[in-house]
Amino acid sequence: MAIVALLSDLGLKDYFVGAIKGAILAINPAATIVDVTHEIPRHDVFTAAFTLASAAETFPNGTIFVVVVDPGVGTERKGILLRTDNDFLFVGPDNGVFTLVAQRFGVKEIRELTNQKLMRKNISATFHGRDIFAPVAAYLSLGVSTSEVGPVLPDMKKLDLVKAEIVEGEITGEVVAIDDFGNILTNIGSNLIERLAKIDETLIIEIGGKSLLAKFVRTFGEVGPGEVLCYLGSAGVLEIAKNLGNLAEEIDARPHLKIRITKA
Repeated sequence: MAIVALLSDLGLKDYFVGAIKGAILAINPAATIVDVTHEIPRHDVFTAAFTLASAAETFPNGTIFVVVVDPGVGTERKGILLRTDNDFLFVGPDNGVFTLVAQRFGVKEIRELTNQKLMRKNISATFHGRDIFAPVAAYLSLGVSTSEVGPVLPDMKKLDLVKAEIVEGEITGEVVAIDDFGNILTNIGSNLIERLAKIDETLIIEIGGKSLLAKFVRTFGEVGPGEVLCYLGSAGVLEIAKNLGNLAEEIDARPHLKIRITKA
């Protein structure tokens, strides 16, 4: 049974997500639809790319992902299908949102969505998620070949990402996302932080010009309430948080802020 996973910045107050699901079920009533999240910050392609890559690795091969974080909807930006080496299918806008899944899972093919037979008859200029992406995904879930969606593209748009690195005992990176608890997710992987610090060591972390002292631990309960900590989170990257607090709100952290880490 085909799995269609949805990720968007549409929220749940309006009819949008329900309409996307309806468009899928009208074509394939047997589709299994999974909500990854619909709470991506509005128009935030960067956070969407990170969230998509983090979630996708838990899904079975062959899952179809529909991504509707599309500030350029109705413009000349293309709608695309990305097929990865493990046969994940990603359907959505060509705005860089598939950058990280392409890096993580490899690229088997990229196609432009042009076959109007796989789309709704009346296409809204402002809702391609319902009228183009969802129907294409539904037909793919029925076994329609990727070759039917449109012509092959040589490449797709990619985000300009900062690469984390360690030089002379200093790690530099950036904030990639803020979760709902106010924890700050970075692009710093275990390979870097474990070269700099051991568990229980204290680090100096500068985020957007603000300096923090944080203990490098395994989990929240290893520091007291209100203490700042850093740890390797479930997404496999370094996270910075305040135990039982909202650190991002306190220091006004947001994606793209630069991070610098040294030993205390």
